[in-house]
Amino acid sequence: MDKTSLLTIKNLSFAYPKDNDGTINSIHIDSLNLKENDVFAITGPSGCGKSTLLECIGLLRQEVEFDEFKLEDLDIKELKPKQHEALRSSQIGFMPQTGGLIPFLKIIDNLKLQIEVASKSLFKLEGKTLDQDGLLKSIVYDLKEFGLGKYLNAYPHQLSIGQRQRAVFFKSLCHQPKLLLIDEPTSALDPEHGKMLFDTMIKVCQSKRVASLVVTHDLNLVHEFNLRQVTIMHNGNFKQEKS
Repeated sequence: MDKTSLLTIKNLSFAYPKDNDGTINSIHIDSLNLKENDVFAITGPSGCGKSTLLECIGLLRQEVEFDEFKLEDLDIKELKPKQHEALRSSQIGFMPQTGGLIPFLKIIDNLKLQIEVASKSLFKLEGKTLDQDGLLKSIVYDLKEFGLGKYLNAYPHQLSIGQRQRAVFFKSLCHQPKLLLIDEPTSALDPEHGKMLFDTMIKVCQSKRVASLVVTHDLNLVHEFNLRQVTIMHNGNFKQEKS
Protein backbone atom coordinates (compact mmCIF):
# COMPACT_ATOMS: atom_id res chain seq x y z
CA MET A 1 0.00 0.00 0.00
CA ASP A 2 1.32 3.44 -0.95
CA LYS A 3 1.99 5.79 1.91
CA THR A 4 -0.07 8.97 2.22
CA SER A 5 1.70 12.20 1.36
CA LEU A 6 1.56 14.38 4.48
CA LEU A 7 3.63 17.40 3.43
CA THR A 8 3.84 18.90 -0.05
CA ILE A 9 5.67 22.14 -0.74
CA LYS A 10 6.49 23.79 -4.07
CA ASN A 11 8.53 26.94 -4.64
CA LEU A 12 8.76 28.15 -1.06
CA SER A 13 10.87 31.28 -0.57
CA PHE A 14 11.87 33.39 2.39
CA ALA A 15 14.12 36.47 2.32
CA TYR A 16 16.00 37.83 5.33
CA PRO A 17 16.24 41.60 5.78
CA LYS A 18 19.01 43.24 3.74
CA ASP A 19 22.51 43.21 5.19
CA ASN A 20 24.38 46.48 5.68
CA ASP A 21 26.04 45.99 2.31
CA GLY A 22 22.66 45.57 0.65
CA THR A 23 22.93 41.80 0.24
CA ILE A 24 19.64 39.92 0.52
CA ASN A 25 20.04 36.40 1.85
CA SER A 26 17.21 34.01 1.12
CA ILE A 27 16.04 30.43 1.36
CA HIS A 28 14.32 28.64 -1.47
CA ILE A 29 12.86 25.15 -1.87
CA ASP A 30 11.84 24.00 -5.32
CA SER A 31 9.88 21.09 -3.91
CA LEU A 32 9.61 19.02 -0.76
CA ASN A 33 7.42 15.97 -0.26
CA LEU A 34 7.19 13.86 2.87
CA LYS A 35 5.03 10.82 3.38
CA GLU A 36 3.83 9.20 6.60
CA ASN A 37 6.66 7.55 8.57
CA ASP A 38 9.28 9.56 6.65
CA VAL A 39 12.09 10.99 8.77
CA PHE A 40 14.31 13.46 6.92
CA ALA A 41 17.35 15.27 8.29
CA ILE A 42 17.90 18.95 7.40
CA THR A 43 21.65 19.37 7.08
CA GLY A 44 24.10 22.03 5.99
CA PRO A 45 26.81 24.37 7.29
CA SER A 46 26.27 26.43 10.44
CA GLY A 47 24.36 29.65 9.87
CA CYS A 48 22.96 28.57 6.52
CA GLY A 49 19.31 28.72 7.59
CA LYS A 50 18.40 25.21 8.73
CA SER A 51 16.37 26.38 11.73
CA THR A 52 14.85 29.19 9.66
CA LEU A 53 13.61 26.62 7.18
CA LEU A 54 12.01 24.69 10.03
CA GLU A 55 10.29 27.88 11.22
CA CYS A 56 9.03 28.63 7.69
CA ILE A 57 7.55 25.14 7.36
CA GLY A 58 6.07 25.47 10.86
CA LEU A 59 4.35 28.74 9.86
CA LEU A 60 6.34 30.67 12.45
CA ARG A 61 7.85 33.10 9.93
CA GLN A 62 5.92 35.76 8.11
CA GLU A 63 6.66 36.90 4.56
CA VAL A 64 7.01 33.30 3.38
CA GLU A 65 5.94 32.84 -0.22
CA PHE A 66 5.01 29.57 -1.89
CA ASP A 67 3.15 28.17 -4.88
CA GLU A 68 1.86 25.13 -3.00
CA PHE A 69 1.88 24.18 0.67
CA LYS A 70 -0.32 21.31 1.80
CA LEU A 71 -0.46 19.35 5.03
CA GLU A 72 -2.23 16.19 3.90
CA ASP A 73 -5.62 17.55 2.74
CA LEU A 74 -5.22 21.01 4.27
CA ASP A 75 -4.27 23.68 1.75
CA ILE A 76 -2.38 26.41 3.63
CA LYS A 77 -3.20 28.90 0.88
CA GLU A 78 -6.88 28.60 1.73
CA LEU A 79 -6.35 29.37 5.41
CA LYS A 80 -6.52 32.84 6.86
CA PRO A 81 -3.46 34.03 8.82
CA LYS A 82 -5.38 33.77 12.11
CA GLN A 83 -6.00 30.08 11.36
CA HIS A 84 -2.27 29.36 11.20
CA GLU A 85 -1.98 29.30 14.99
CA ALA A 86 -4.76 26.73 15.28
CA LEU A 87 -3.08 24.65 12.58
CA ARG A 88 0.30 24.82 14.33
CA SER A 89 -1.17 23.78 17.68
CA SER A 90 -3.27 20.91 16.35
CA GLN A 91 -1.48 19.48 13.30
CA ILE A 92 2.21 20.24 13.88
CA GLY A 93 4.49 19.09 16.68
CA PHE A 94 7.59 21.07 17.67
CA MET A 95 10.64 19.88 19.55
CA PRO A 96 12.80 22.95 20.26
CA GLN A 97 16.55 22.84 20.74
CA THR A 98 16.15 23.83 24.41
CA GLY A 99 13.19 24.05 26.78
CA GLY A 100 9.89 22.64 25.63
CA LEU A 101 8.51 21.73 29.06
CA ILE A 102 6.69 24.02 31.47
CA PRO A 103 8.97 23.85 34.54
CA PHE A 104 6.27 24.14 37.23
CA LEU A 105 4.17 21.31 35.77
CA LYS A 106 4.86 17.60 36.19
CA ILE A 107 5.63 15.64 33.02
CA ILE A 108 2.15 14.09 32.98
CA ASP A 109 0.58 17.55 33.29
CA ASN A 110 2.76 18.90 30.47
CA LEU A 111 1.34 16.13 28.28
CA LYS A 112 -2.24 16.78 29.37
CA LEU A 113 -1.94 20.50 28.62
CA GLN A 114 -0.43 19.88 25.17
CA ILE A 115 -3.30 17.55 24.25
CA GLU A 116 -5.92 19.93 25.64
CA VAL A 117 -4.55 22.90 23.67
CA ALA A 118 -4.38 20.82 20.49
CA SER A 119 -7.98 19.67 20.92
CA LYS A 120 -9.25 23.23 21.35
CA SER A 121 -7.22 24.37 18.34
CA LEU A 122 -8.53 21.55 16.19
CA PHE A 123 -12.08 22.57 17.07
CA LYS A 124 -11.33 26.13 15.95
CA LEU A 125 -9.78 24.86 12.72
CA GLU A 126 -12.12 22.04 11.69
CA GLY A 127 -14.90 21.85 14.27
CA LYS A 128 -13.51 18.56 15.62
CA THR A 129 -12.02 17.55 18.96
CA LEU A 130 -9.45 14.99 20.04
CA ASP A 131 -9.95 11.91 22.20
CA GLN A 132 -7.92 13.43 25.01
CA ASP A 133 -8.11 10.46 27.38
CA GLY A 134 -7.18 8.03 24.61
CA LEU A 135 -4.22 10.13 23.46
CA LEU A 136 -2.92 10.51 27.00
CA LYS A 137 -3.17 6.78 27.60
CA SER A 138 -1.30 6.10 24.35
CA ILE A 139 1.57 8.50 25.03
CA VAL A 140 1.93 7.29 28.63
CA TYR A 141 2.32 3.77 27.23
CA ASP A 142 5.06 5.05 24.90
CA LEU A 143 6.92 6.77 27.74
CA LYS A 144 6.82 3.59 29.78
CA GLU A 145 8.11 1.58 26.82
CA PHE A 146 11.11 3.90 26.53
CA GLY A 147 12.01 4.02 30.21
CA LEU A 148 10.30 7.23 31.30
CA GLY A 149 7.26 5.79 33.07
CA LYS A 150 8.64 6.42 36.56
CA TYR A 151 9.13 10.11 35.76
CA LEU A 152 5.52 10.92 34.83
CA ASN A 153 4.94 12.60 38.20
CA ALA A 154 8.35 14.28 38.28
CA TYR A 155 9.07 17.90 37.45
CA PRO A 156 11.38 18.70 34.52
CA HIS A 157 14.27 19.77 36.76
CA GLN A 158 14.24 16.34 38.40
CA LEU A 159 15.18 14.66 35.10
CA SER A 160 18.61 14.42 33.51
CA ILE A 161 19.21 16.36 30.29
CA GLY A 162 18.79 13.19 28.23
CA GLN A 163 15.57 12.26 30.03
CA ARG A 164 14.19 15.76 29.54
CA GLN A 165 14.97 15.66 25.83
CA ARG A 166 13.11 12.38 25.48
CA ALA A 167 10.19 13.78 27.47
CA VAL A 168 10.08 16.86 25.21
CA PHE A 169 10.09 14.58 22.18
CA PHE A 170 7.09 12.61 23.46
CA LYS A 171 5.30 15.83 24.37
CA SER A 172 5.74 17.05 20.79
CA LEU A 173 4.00 13.88 19.57
CA CYS A 174 1.32 13.40 22.21
CA HIS A 175 -1.46 15.14 20.24
CA GLN A 176 -0.81 13.00 17.12
CA PRO A 177 0.36 15.75 14.75
CA LYS A 178 0.73 15.09 11.04
CA LEU A 179 4.08 16.88 10.88
CA LEU A 180 6.85 16.82 13.48
CA LEU A 181 9.59 19.48 13.41
CA ILE A 182 12.70 18.82 15.53
CA ASP A 183 15.47 21.40 16.00
CA GLU A 184 18.99 20.21 16.96
CA PRO A 185 17.80 17.63 19.51
CA THR A 186 21.28 16.37 20.46
CA SER A 187 23.14 19.69 20.79
CA ALA A 188 23.28 19.47 24.61
CA LEU A 189 23.94 15.73 24.78
CA ASP A 190 27.12 13.67 24.76
CA PRO A 191 27.51 11.21 21.85
CA GLU A 192 26.16 8.22 23.79
CA HIS A 193 22.98 9.97 24.94
CA GLY A 194 22.62 11.66 21.56
CA LYS A 195 22.57 8.26 19.91
CA MET A 196 20.01 6.99 22.44
CA LEU A 197 17.73 9.95 21.72
CA PHE A 198 18.05 9.51 17.95
CA ASP A 199 17.29 5.80 18.28
CA THR A 200 14.13 6.58 20.28
CA MET A 201 13.01 9.29 17.86
CA ILE A 202 13.50 7.20 14.73
CA LYS A 203 11.75 4.13 16.15
CA VAL A 204 8.74 6.13 17.37
CA CYS A 205 8.43 8.36 14.28
CA GLN A 206 8.56 5.41 11.93
CA SER A 207 5.84 3.62 13.93
CA LYS A 208 3.35 6.49 13.82
CA ARG A 209 1.44 8.25 11.07
CA VAL A 210 3.66 11.32 11.07
CA ALA A 211 6.19 12.96 8.75
CA SER A 212 9.29 14.29 10.52
CA LEU A 213 12.02 16.83 9.78
CA VAL A 214 15.08 16.92 12.04
CA VAL A 215 17.56 19.80 11.94
CA THR A 216 20.94 18.40 12.95
CA HIS A 217 24.63 19.12 12.62
CA ASP A 218 25.51 15.54 13.58
CA LEU A 219 26.17 13.84 10.25
CA ASN A 220 27.51 10.76 12.03
CA LEU A 221 24.03 10.08 13.44
CA VAL A 222 22.39 10.91 10.11
CA HIS A 223 24.55 8.31 8.37
CA GLU A 224 24.36 5.75 11.18
CA PHE A 225 20.56 5.80 11.11
CA ASN A 226 20.51 6.03 7.31
CA LEU A 227 18.29 9.12 7.21
CA ARG A 228 17.49 10.78 3.91
CA GLN A 229 18.55 14.40 3.82
CA VAL A 230 17.24 17.80 2.83
CA THR A 231 20.54 19.65 2.40
CA ILE A 232 20.82 23.42 2.43
CA MET A 233 23.35 24.71 -0.05
CA HIS A 234 25.55 27.79 0.34
CA ASN A 235 23.28 29.77 -2.02
CA GLY A 236 20.22 29.19 0.18
CA ASN A 237 18.69 26.51 -2.04
CA PHE A 238 17.80 23.06 -0.79
CA LYS A 239 18.19 19.65 -2.29
CA GLN A 240 15.96 16.77 -1.22
CA GLU A 241 17.54 13.35 -1.34
CA LYS A 242 15.37 10.95 -3.28
CA SER A 243 14.02 7.76 -1.73
